Amino acid sequence: MAPFLLLLILFALAWVVLILPKQRELKRHNALVAALQVGDRVMTGSGFYGTITEIAADTVRLQLAPNLEVTVARRAVAARIDEPEAAVELDAREGSSDDHALEPGTDDDHGADR
Repeated sequence: MAPFLLLLILFALAWVVLILPKQRELKRHNALVAALQVGDRVMTGSGFYGTITEIAADTVRLQLAPNLEVTVARRAVAARIDEPEAAVELDAREGSSDDHALEPGTDDDHGADR
């Protein structure tokens, strides 16, 4: 009786730790794929960021840059990217001042010190 109970406990533990989270993630991804709309900013599973310009049954067309569009599988979309509204509000409240000096190595200096 004890080995059967131990086996049952191990199966339940494996279900909770391994299978249940994977099922939740699959449901979340299916909902994301079903809710995609033209104009959404998304990231693909391979790390490309783009804006959806066209949606077909199994594919989406992404604009990665001006004059650069690619077609990817609809299921390849990993996440929807929301614009950070909090950062926009913070900049509006503080005012954007251009008198602060850029530190070397930041993205904004475009390699001016290199």
